[in-house]
Amino acid sequence: MPSQQQPGERPDDPFTEVSWLPSAHARRAFLPEAGEHARRIIDTVVAVWPSASGLEIPLGTVATIALLPHADPAAPEMARLLASLRPADLITVMRDTWTHLWFRHPFLVERAGLLHLWLDSASGQRAAEVTELTHLMFRDGLLEYGADPDRRVATDLLGRLMQKLRGREDKSRRGAFHTPDVIVNFAADMLNVGAPGDDQIGEVAAGSGNTWRAQAARLRWLGKDPAAYEWIGVEIDPLSAAVLAANSLLWGLGDNVLIACADALTHDSGLPQAHEERARALARRDAVARRLAHDNHE
Repeated sequence: MPSQQQPGERPDDPFTEVSWLPSAHARRAFLPEAGEHARRIIDTVVAVWPSASGLEIPLGTVATIALLPHADPAAPEMARLLASLRPADLITVMRDTWTHLWFRHPFLVERAGLLHLWLDSASGQRAAEVTELTHLMFRDGLLEYGADPDRRVATDLLGRLMQKLRGREDKSRRGAFHTPDVIVNFAADMLNVGAPGDDQIGEVAAGSGNTWRAQAARLRWLGKDPAAYEWIGVEIDPLSAAVLAANSLLWGLGDNVLIACADALTHDSGLPQAHEERARALARRDAVARRLAHDNHE
């Protein structure tokens, strides 16, 4: 009988499907409800990545895996193949995922840079650690979480994970506390988000965007597309702003999203600079697209 490969082990053939990971159908069949599912994912990450240092690594890993189905809808069915890759090859896939998303949403991907730029210089040891965490995330159904629009908008997975990884002292210093889902859900109902003529949603001290999540969930419940609205947010903490950008992708808020990394309590909201940054990101993407199109025609 062939030996059973365990999570984190590298097969001799990088394209041999692993045997320890259930099929996508089996994983979907045993998923808990969304809140419990997020809690299970968070508990796993905290258990294997207990240090408060380098938060962008575990957060970026979880964000990348959750966004894989956006880059390729077949990602959940390909989980076994992805889990068979050597660490360096998996890092390449993760990096390519953000490149693919950049062509569609350049400003948001650049704003989320803290969550993925480390992939460009990941050491062999770091790649191995990320691979182990990725395998556990596959087994916990994170790909299925990211592939389900209703599930991923039901709770702020990345925001909750960030606050769990940060110590209370660090949160107090930054003034960053995660508002419970029940409060922001109630507020979205009371504010009548989605009322006729209300096509702009703004948030100062936006944090990771749990308020946006509740508003997007209400819009979906009303049969409306969150991407048809304009989303404007200001957040002073760069990591929270990066998570907000990744969440904007995860929640399907579209391209009409503006996130400023600034102090909303000062006279400078940072929004003019954010407008310029978004324009430059779009120009870079368009220039690359034109160059690629030119090369393909030669």
